[in-house]
Formats: sequence, C-alpha cells, structure tokens
Amino acid sequence: MAHDVEVQKAVRAYYVFDRLSLEKAAEKAGVAFGTARRWKAQVEQSGDNWEKARDVHVMASGGIEHIAQGLLTGFLIKYRTLMTELEENSEMATADKVEALSALADSFAKMTASSKKLLPETSALATAMRTIEMVANLVKSRKPHLLAEFIELFDELEVLVKKEFK
Repeated sequence: MAHDVEVQKAVRAYYVFDRLSLEKAAEKAGVAFGTARRWKAQVEQSGDNWEKARDVHVMASGGIEHIAQGLLTGFLIKYRTLMTELEENSEMATADKVEALSALADSFAKMTASSKKLLPETSALATAMRTIEMVANLVKSRKPHLLAEFIELFDELEVLVKKEFK
C-alpha cells in the first residue's frame, strides 16, 4: 500500500524532533515498522540522514545540558530496546542473557559516568546500575544455578530503581 508523502514526513518528525524510537514513530504515524525502516534507508542514500538530523536538532535546541541529556536519552532508548529484546528472546540461554545484562549495565555505567559532570543527578542512578552489574557478575560466578531467578527478579528491581531515582 502506497503512503502519502505527509505520512513519511510525520514518521521523520516523530523520530527526529520527538526522539521516538523508529518503531514508536512508525506506530504513531500508522505505518508498519518495516516501511519506516525502508523509508529511512532510502532517504539516507540521498543524503537525508535521520540520525544526524536528530543529533543536530538536540544540539541546536539548547546548551550543553541539552546535548548531554539528548545523548543520554538516545542511549536509554537503545538500552530499553535491547532489554526488551533480551526479555522476549526465549531461545537465548540464561547464562548468555546474564552476560548480555552485565554488558548492558557496564555500558550504562560508562555512559552515565561520562555525563555525570554535566548532569549530576545521573550519578546516583549510575551507582545503582553499577551495583546491579556487580550482583549479576557475582551470581554468575558464585551461584550460576540462581541465574534464572535473578533474571526474574531483575524486572522488579528495574521498576524499583526507576521509582527511586526519578
């Protein structure tokens, strides 16, 4: 089904200016994710890079705090997407999931550490995420038989951390 050019512009606007994930931008515009992904790839070949436009918009919209917030927001969107993929992947072994969780927690800690001078409120959240990473590594090395239970508790812990550090 052919879509109006305005729908493609709407997907781009949701993605670039509202900073929605491509999946959410497509959903909000009423098109399939595959269609939005195809549009994004097609226009990139002609020089319209939505990622760069998104970054430029963040930089142009404010000072250094906005840039840091934009970078952190972009990272968090990708972080949450990967977390969802890990949770929904029933084919991945539990040990592999814990290893992936540890890698994500490490990336999160590094990202927040680099931005904490610009955004001091992220420091407490970074400490919490680092602690979770340490616990995941401890469970993996000392009590691997508890990995499945740890993964189950992780969802609850994520909710608690979000409530505590908002």
